Amino acid sequence: MHAVAVADLHGNVRLYELLLRIADAWRISSVFIAGDLLPGGEPSSSSEEAEGADLVELQRRFIERTLTPLFQSFLAAHRHTSIYAIMGNDDCRANEALLRELDETTLGFHLVNDRLVELRDAKQMHAFFTDEVPLLSVTGYPYVPPGAGLLVDWVKYENHVRLIPPGMDPCADVHSVGIQTVLTQTRTTIADDLADYASYLERSNGGEALSYTPDRTIHLFHSPPYNTPLDSMPPQGRHDHLRLPDHVGSSEIGRFIEREQPYLVLCGHCHEAVTLADYKMQIGDTWCVNPGSQTHIDVLSVVQFNAYDLSEMKQLFISAR
Repeated sequence: MHAVAVADLHGNVRLYELLLRIADAWRISSVFIAGDLLPGGEPSSSSEEAEGADLVELQRRFIERTLTPLFQSFLAAHRHTSIYAIMGNDDCRANEALLRELDETTLGFHLVNDRLVELRDAKQMHAFFTDEVPLLSVTGYPYVPPGAGLLVDWVKYENHVRLIPPGMDPCADVHSVGIQTVLTQTRTTIADDLADYASYLERSNGGEALSYTPDRTIHLFHSPPYNTPLDSMPPQGRHDHLRLPDHVGSSEIGRFIEREQPYLVLCGHCHEAVTLADYKMQIGDTWCVNPGSQTHIDVLSVVQFNAYDLSEMKQLFISAR
């Protein structure tokens, strides 16, 4: 089964169009997008509330006028292809309902925020090659630790220690000083969610019983595991005599991968990791992949792989110009 993974397209229409042309030309069965789907915008007001409203509207228009028609047109003509996506820290949660609607009305598109779905191609292939092809699922977890910007819709503390980025008031709560487009009532930590991920998924899906098996599930995390090649950042310098970190991923996601050994991890968030370090690594027996992002120069960073033979994996950089 031919698959491709990308991340952090940030509403770049050229790259979305190129991605779908690649899926057509290469006869791709599964397209994975590991977060930050939508465009950002320059602040247009000194009011954080107004800035948040402006960004929600910008992203809403992109979903309705660009992303939805693009995906619906492609998937209607490519019944063999499925798209699996999560949102990321730069995507306004207020627009999640629009992407859920796209999921419900468009065969082949799956928004897997806090969800578990069957990998469609695996189910079809398993029927013919029962012994060779495992039944696989896909799940998504869009949350990142603090420090990723003012928008905090998809930000959670790592654990109950509540560490915050250098330079921020140590007594402040990131949710009270950041911009939220949806006010969440329960604020669990990443550690809480991943301690028993099966139960977390069931709670997120209204108590529906789910057949979650980590070693048969492709996990989309927006945040990469901490202190790995996949979350490498350019040197950040110092703040008040403290050296700023060169890694900004999630330690709890790293612990989850070590403990549960999922089938495959696809992540994003750290655009430069692919050029500073590497696009793939193993944690135990689990392959972890961050395709990287070069949206600023209209280059698609894409990883091509065979979902049933993860040793067949390669990184490509393809210009959309």
